[in-house]
Amino acid sequence: MRPLRLEVQGFTAFRQFTELDFADLELFALVGPTGSGKSSLLDAMTFALYGYTERLGGSGLDALISQGERGLSVGLTFETGGVTYRASRTKGRKQAENEVRFERKDTDGRWANLSDGGVKGVNERIQTVVGLTFKNFTRSVMLPQGEFARLLHGSGKERQAILGELTGLEHVAAMQRVASERAKELKHRAGSLNSVLENEYAGVTAEVIADLRAERERTDAEAEGLRDRLEALQNTLARLRETEKVWRAREDTVRRIAALDARAAGVQAGAARAVQARRVAGVLPLLDAAERARIAAEREARALAGAQGAATGAARAAEAAQTNLDAAQEAEAGIPELEARADKLREAEADAARLKRSGGTPQTTHPQPLEWDEDAFLVARAGAEKAERNRQERVQIEAERLGLNSALARFKAEETAQAQETAEMERVRREGTEAKANLDAAQKALEEARLTSGLASYRTHLHVGEDCPLCLQEVRALPDAPQADLSAAQDRVKVLSATQDERRNRFSDLRAALKARETWLADKEAENRNWQEGLEARERDLRAAEALVTGDPQTEALRLLAGLAGRVRAAGADPAGKRRQLLSDVTAIRRRVQEAGAALSRAAGDLAAANATLAAAQSASAGRETDATEAQAALDTALAALKMDAAQARAAALPEADIAALEEAARTQAAQRAQQAEALAELERQLGAAPFDPAQLSQVGRDLTATDAALAAARERAGSLAEQERAGRERLSRKAEIEAQAADAARTFDTWQTLTNSLKANEFQQFLLAEVEAQLLTRAGLLLHEISDGRYRLALADGDYVVQDLWNAGEVRGVKTLSGGETFLASLSLAIALSDYLAGNKILGALFLDEGFGTLDPQALEAVANALESLRTQGRMVGIVTHVESLSERLPSRLLVTKSVAGSSVQRLDL
Repeated sequence: MRPLRLEVQGFTAFRQFTELDFADLELFALVGPTGSGKSSLLDAMTFALYGYTERLGGSGLDALISQGERGLSVGLTFETGGVTYRASRTKGRKQAENEVRFERKDTDGRWANLSDGGVKGVNERIQTVVGLTFKNFTRSVMLPQGEFARLLHGSGKERQAILGELTGLEHVAAMQRVASERAKELKHRAGSLNSVLENEYAGVTAEVIADLRAERERTDAEAEGLRDRLEALQNTLARLRETEKVWRAREDTVRRIAALDARAAGVQAGAARAVQARRVAGVLPLLDAAERARIAAEREARALAGAQGAATGAARAAEAAQTNLDAAQEAEAGIPELEARADKLREAEADAARLKRSGGTPQTTHPQPLEWDEDAFLVARAGAEKAERNRQERVQIEAERLGLNSALARFKAEETAQAQETAEMERVRREGTEAKANLDAAQKALEEARLTSGLASYRTHLHVGEDCPLCLQEVRALPDAPQADLSAAQDRVKVLSATQDERRNRFSDLRAALKARETWLADKEAENRNWQEGLEARERDLRAAEALVTGDPQTEALRLLAGLAGRVRAAGADPAGKRRQLLSDVTAIRRRVQEAGAALSRAAGDLAAANATLAAAQSASAGRETDATEAQAALDTALAALKMDAAQARAAALPEADIAALEEAARTQAAQRAQQAEALAELERQLGAAPFDPAQLSQVGRDLTATDAALAAARERAGSLAEQERAGRERLSRKAEIEAQAADAARTFDTWQTLTNSLKANEFQQFLLAEVEAQLLTRAGLLLHEISDGRYRLALADGDYVVQDLWNAGEVRGVKTLSGGETFLASLSLAIALSDYLAGNKILGALFLDEGFGTLDPQALEAVANALESLRTQGRMVGIVTHVESLSERLPSRLLVTKSVAGSSVQRLDL
């Protein structure tokens, strides 16, 4: 992973928008005073990628927001695997203001959004692309120098503790905890299974099941004996029930014979009445005929009176139907006029729909309306739409022209400021050169003053005639006492040194500002030129479009709509409703004519039918009077022969069915008496001489019930025993399974307990740390050999780190004997080796070394600078975070972090 661009705003000390471009950087220094925000830039990278920082972790992140600001935004563009990505985050003081976004740059230069799946999904996607967790990223890309100095000089136990923390071997302890928990679970499971065996299956044995089987077999034999007795009782009960049936039939036959004898007198009386009914049977038809003739004559007389009334009513209904038909036909003559009015209203309805579709209303008016022409209206409306688009485009062009003028004015002001600061930089350079010359002269004067002052102090040790303590020559005369103002010379050197530093800093600031503004001016000049060319092209296109629009199409469209609205208003408020009403009236008139014609036809038919009915009634009435007279004469003759009147004859008469029934009853009674006597003789023969006792039948039934109950109880007991035997076999099988599970749990417990003991910190973790330490030493030794120009290698001897000095015949000595610069090179080698180890197969395109240089002497700094130059040849981008000016000046590029009241800012300085 190689950073390309970092953008921050509102992030800790960087209140204003700040952008860092890493694209062409290889070896650079991130330099600035303490507290200016150097480490905050590294925090911004980790926050953009993971939402965490090394100092705060994932909580209390509101502290990252610049004081007084509502939120922060961080964006990191980076490259990995030849693909460019951009991760950006915004954070506010409220949860709803937090957002994360992840994008990929495609081959066509466009950014593809990869932000779906919520914050968790985006974080997992970023980690997958980077290939490092947050902890491994901070330990392999941003190297903690202090930790490796401790690692280099610490004891074996201290080294393992530091390595365990740096390499994240706490997961081994987590594995030990998991194994311990698993062992506890298995131990508890084995104990639970054994407890179940003792408490629930202690009495489950093969002997108990065998006893249940023997008892079940005895119960089955007992049930078999009861079943045989039950079958014998069932046979006896069946035989007794058959005998009971014959006995009951004999008793019933005796009762029937007694009943027949009791009914014999009544049956004979009925036979005599049947004889008398046979005598008057011939007169009965004449009685019925005379009665029917009389009733028919009366009915026909009533029908004649009704037919006469119906004929009169039918005549009146026919006259009323004719009157209604004449009125309906008169109304039918006005239908053509009503249909013509409906057609006119249909046109008005179509005009209203056309007006609404065209965007007008019935209230649309104009002083000069035009006759409606739909084609002309469509042309006018299209022209009006084009004119409105041209007007909007004109407004936009004017607004952008104002923006361009403002941008050009700002560009001019920046050019003026660039020229002024260029002149000021030249003046500061001259003043700096002059200040350096004055400082050199003042320093020379200070040295002379110091020499003069020294000579003056030495004069007090000279005496005439004595030897000089320095040259051992005799002093013949004392030299003059020199006078020198040493304090004034020192004050002048301080003032001139401060002036030179001030001029140098001002020159650096001006050079950085001029370079930044020069880049901005070049970009803005091209941007403004493209902007102006685009506006000119749009102006040409707009003038061409305006030339295509002639006249006033909007007014013409309004006049056409006003003409159509006038036609709609002339048709009335509701032409559709009026048309429906007219059509409804036409339908009603036609239905009335049809109904009147049908009513007349029905009335005429009813009149003809009434007249025919009247004629038929008159003829039928006369015929019925004649039939009644004839029937009465025949009846009188028959009654005289029988010497009875009509009432006596009807009293003696019986229906033929009753006569036949009485005669049949006499015959049947005689036949049944004979049949029952014969049946009684047969039943007495079947019973024989042995008497039948109903009590015996009851006793056999009670014995059968008792035997059946005993058999059911025996069978139920046998079934219960069989179920107990089956359940016992299942529990015996389950007991075997639980015993096997308990044995398996015990074996597995032994395995996990062994793993728990093996993963303890004093065994497996020490082994892993030793392996990691061996790999780190191998990698660090190769890297130290490379960056020390082939002089040193790292090794492990008697549990301590040592170096092999190849320039001194391979001498081996402890790392504590190394100088400051050599110690730093060894620590740096360990740090980069761990970085490569933690990154695994991922190729790291960047390293950031934070501090570790402040205590080095000039010679050590020279060695460090040479080593860093060597690192650059390995293809990494290396960033040195330091406040040591002399080291940063040795590097090809510097990112200078400065702070002010408005917040921190970053300037890039190249050699």
